[in-house]
Amino acid sequence: MRRTMFIASWKANVNLEQARKFITEIPAVASSFEHEVILCPSFLHIDMVHKALPQTIKLGAQDASQHGMGPFTGETAAAQLAEFGVKYCLVGHVERRVMGETDEIINKKIKQLVANNIIPVMIVGENLAEYDNNQTRVVIERQLRDGLMGIKDVSKMIFAYQPAWSIGTGYYTSVDYTNIIVDFMRKTLQKVTGSPLAANVPVLYGGGITLSNAKEYLECPEVDGLMFAPNSHVASHFGNMVNTKFRQ
Repeated sequence: MRRTMFIASWKANVNLEQARKFITEIPAVASSFEHEVILCPSFLHIDMVHKALPQTIKLGAQDASQHGMGPFTGETAAAQLAEFGVKYCLVGHVERRVMGETDEIINKKIKQLVANNIIPVMIVGENLAEYDNNQTRVVIERQLRDGLMGIKDVSKMIFAYQPAWSIGTGYYTSVDYTNIIVDFMRKTLQKVTGSPLAANVPVLYGGGITLSNAKEYLECPEVDGLMFAPNSHVASHFGNMVNTKFRQ
């Protein structure tokens, strides 16, 4: 049974004062949450947030190393994240791909997360040139195939469609187009894993999400929820997004 999910990321937008204000205010706001909610603070705030999060919000991370623990300066291993209560982790965000993250690296990260009982949130999507040249499906199929190389069981994973050209631009895909692409992702997951059950994994949309357009995406038949970042450190905004009323 598919469920509705919300994943929020603070990226590198939140300072210590803002983080403290959020964890003070969020328990009262989150008491009304009915859906599955995941918060991904920065690495620096993970411990503080973990100790204060209400039970209606699960802890996620924004990234993880492709390596295990060892001499990897500046990296954060999945095993270290697990020790701090992280249950979910974003992998393949467009902002990481732009910095040089390849499908091969993403594949290694997913395997590290799975080995440490952290649920990967695998993000795929095309850039503007690929979109303009009608290459979206080609790109997404490659990202899923290569990113999941050697991984046949995706039943505990989460996936998200995130068109690169919609991040921080004010642009976003139409609802009908999003529904078509997410349906394509489900069919591709079945194909690359060889499992018909892969079509039942949660697939979210995350590109240019605001309070004003959240409802229409949540009503897409194929979309299981949303990823959002703007104002996600503001408890009232966070609550308004998660409590968006939509036809289920």
